[in-house]
Amino acid sequence: MTATTAPRFHRLGALGWQDRALDGLNCVLRCIESVLRFRGLDPLAVARALNGPLDPVGRDLANDFDGCRVAYRTEFDDGSRNVPFVLERVGAGEPVMVLPDRFHLPGDVYEGRFHFHDHAVLAVDWAPPDGVLTVLDTDADPADGFRRHWTLTPALGALFTWVGTVTVTGAPDHRDPQEYFAERLHRDTALLSVGADALGTLLDELAVAGLGAVSARALHVLVLGDIQPQLFIYANALAVAPASGQPLALPAELAAVRQAALDARVHAKRLGIALIAAHEKPDPLAVYPRVLELGRPLRTALDRLRGALVDAGGQEGPAEPGAADRLRERFGRIQSTCFPVPEEAAS
Repeated sequence: MTATTAPRFHRLGALGWQDRALDGLNCVLRCIESVLRFRGLDPLAVARALNGPLDPVGRDLANDFDGCRVAYRTEFDDGSRNVPFVLERVGAGEPVMVLPDRFHLPGDVYEGRFHFHDHAVLAVDWAPPDGVLTVLDTDADPADGFRRHWTLTPALGALFTWVGTVTVTGAPDHRDPQEYFAERLHRDTALLSVGADALGTLLDELAVAGLGAVSARALHVLVLGDIQPQLFIYANALAVAPASGQPLALPAELAAVRQAALDARVHAKRLGIALIAAHEKPDPLAVYPRVLELGRPLRTALDRLRGALVDAGGQEGPAEPGAADRLRERFGRIQSTCFPVPEEAAS
């Protein structure tokens, strides 16, 4: 496989990628987006393939999509068992997403310290003579095409604990925005309403309990990994802004919903980015309470989105008393899967 036939990270044509890869999507979704574009999908079709229920409680943005599927393989105790699978697929021209165990990642801030899985790269080329695997990484140098080159050694093989392949599952969706919006309006209004309330409850509880090193990182994964991308993808699935910069011609109610979703995603991004910055402060535990204040404008923006959906004819549906419990369980799974170390060890 040559560089011209492999997926790539490129801001041109990518969804909302202005100055950083976390503009709307997360690292996992940038990998999936790259594969979808490699398969020939245009931006609107990519957004609709990545879309799904507007459900902050039940939807997992690593798995739940309308038009594609990611099949994961995990070997958390010994990632080297996944290496033959990765090399076989990449060597045959199929990109493989890798969520590396950062404990084994050379030069990483958590190398030799913690078994964190909060980042994804896309393996796109394998050069057997040199033993070099090329991966696309949103954190790599843009001047080199966001590429990193890993020389595989037995020690490096241990990081391949979590890998996945992307499959397109449906034809590209280019339906009229009004038809697309109307089909999902009532469902998404009800799910967003329940999810906004559950997220508010979780943020209140975290403010009272106080964020620790692991829970703060789990919150940034929830916000940047699930909440922001859902809002951003939903808005772009309704309509993608023209590359020319011309305004979209949408009915007023649909345009209001789209804009409210984009506004809410900005506030989600601000909270998530601020949490990441706080992790690196000399005394992060002292900073986290101030950062959590950014949850307030996010909650206000979600309420505005709820109102825009209702104004467009969406029905909220009954309250779900158990939704907060389900979101707490999701949050706990993020802590145990992405950051499987106790709070006291990471402090």
